[in-house]
This record gives sequence, C-alpha cells and structure tokens, in this order.
Amino acid sequence: MSASRSASLPPRNVRTASESAPAERAEPIAVQRASRAFAAVRSVTARRPPSAREARLASPLASWLAQRFLALWAIAVLATAVAFVAHLALRFETVRLGYDVGKARRAQGALVEQRRLLSIEAATLGQAARVEAVARGSLGMDVPPPSHVVPMGVRTARRAAGGVR
Repeated sequence: MSASRSASLPPRNVRTASESAPAERAEPIAVQRASRAFAAVRSVTARRPPSAREARLASPLASWLAQRFLALWAIAVLATAVAFVAHLALRFETVRLGYDVGKARRAQGALVEQRRLLSIEAATLGQAARVEAVARGSLGMDVPPPSHVVPMGVRTARRAAGGVR
C-alpha cells in the first residue's frame, strides 16, 4: 500500500468522530476495555480502612484461623505419615508372606516326591513273591501242614457241641 492510502484510513481499533464518538475520545477499544477492567478491580480492592472495633475483632479471628489452619495442616501431615508407614508395613508383610509361600511350596513338592517314593517302595515290598522269600529266608517260615490249618467260617463239631469259644 502507498503511504498516502495508509494515512487516509483510520486504524481498525480506533473510533472516529463519524462513529458517534466524541472527537477527544478517539482511543483504541482495547485501551478503553483495559481502563474499565482496572477501574472495576480498583473499586473492589479499594476498601475503607477497618475501624478500631473491626481491627480488634479481626486480630483474634485471624490468629484463631491461623492456629486452626496450622493444627489441621499438622494433623494432615501426621495422617499422611501414618498412612505411608502403614503402607510400608503392609508391603513388607506381603513380601515376607510371598517368601513363606514359596518355602511352603518347595516343602510340599519335597513331600509329594517322598510320598511317591514311599508308595513305590510299599508296592515293591508288598509283592507276594518277595514276602514269601523274606518269610522263608530271614524268618525261617514254611508252608504249614494241613493239620495246622484252621479253616475260618466253617463250624467244627467241637464248637457246635458247646465247646469253649
């Protein structure tokens, strides 16, 4: 754009006299808004100084509020510390129980293996051929003659006659 053309156009954020604004108030809109916002803040923050009575009442109240805040803050910090220590204790107990469970599982595995070996040994020792070999060899036993065999479940004549039971 040429210099003469830019000089003839007003800036976008400036009100002109033709826009029904007074000639002396040709300020940018952003400046007007900022001055209004600053005036609003000033009116909120610019309070009258407290009276002597308000100052007397505010001082103990402020002191009480500060003490209450510090007490509540100390309680919150203490509760947080207690919760953290409890968390650490529970975590330690969980790890310890995990090690105990691992130890118990290893012991269970050893007992299962021992039971398997003992059941194999019992089956081996209970075989009829081995029992007979041990009875004849180590204990000197033999098959009894038929006269020494007492049949069970068959009543003999002596018992039927009222003999001693």
